[in-house]
Amino acid sequence: MTTKALAILPLLAALVLGAGEARADRASAHYHAAMAAKRAGRIGDAIAELKKALAERDDYAAAHYSIGILYRRKQQHFRAIIHLERAAKLSPHARVYYSLGLSYYKAGQKKKGIAALRKAAELDPKNTQYVSQWAILQIRRDPAKAIAMLEKARRAQPKNADITHQLGLAYRRATMRMPGKGNKARRESYLRKAEGLIKSSLAMGESANRHFDLAVVYRRLGEARRAIRHYEAAVRLDPKFASAYWDLGHMYTQEKRADEAIAAFNKYLALRPSAKDAKVARQRLKDLRKKK
Repeated sequence: MTTKALAILPLLAALVLGAGEARADRASAHYHAAMAAKRAGRIGDAIAELKKALAERDDYAAAHYSIGILYRRKQQHFRAIIHLERAAKLSPHARVYYSLGLSYYKAGQKKKGIAALRKAAELDPKNTQYVSQWAILQIRRDPAKAIAMLEKARRAQPKNADITHQLGLAYRRATMRMPGKGNKARRESYLRKAEGLIKSSLAMGESANRHFDLAVVYRRLGEARRAIRHYEAAVRLDPKFASAYWDLGHMYTQEKRADEAIAAFNKYLALRPSAKDAKVARQRLKDLRKKK
């Protein structure tokens, strides 16, 4: 290489560096414009600015994360996943994995969702939100693990109604893995724990789901009247709660309250005429009318 060519190399390097800095500056300007649009509630404009930022710099982790969050807000989870996966590779922080996990779950990719939420909890084990969300998704798969994690989360946030409610559900779910007569006392103990926890969550804030879940506990304990009272509260708060009408129909039938059972099954069928249990509900109605 000639002396003249060697002299040009620093100049070329400076030009390349300058071009890179210019792209970074433009990307940053678009990013800040996007954040301003987001604060103003102009989500479409914010997404457009973030796309411009990423066109300048595809390795802009904050822009990938931010556009992923905005797509999540718009319920466009597959688009969110593309950007959140990229953000996780560029900047593997807990909040990125948390958002990615929720998007996976909403997109039906449950195993990936649980893995990402676990990663978030591992990266930031003191964050109760991350730990409890992972635990909630574990309730069906591993209720014992969920109980341990949610107990810890509840100690950190004893007045968090959602954590208290979900811990109650974990105890209730755990009873389904206790078959046989030898577990009768243990099952009842867990159901009583579930009862106390869900009642506590209701005291913090009433909701149809909490009433329904407490009703299920009472149904499993054989306390029909208490179960009915909470099923009725659930449909009062949410008149389209089909599952509550289904259970009410059976509980009313058990308590020989035929007219109310008929009304409950009719409500269920009005809400879910094509459900897999619709045929059973119609047969229950026929049986109830014959007995009248």
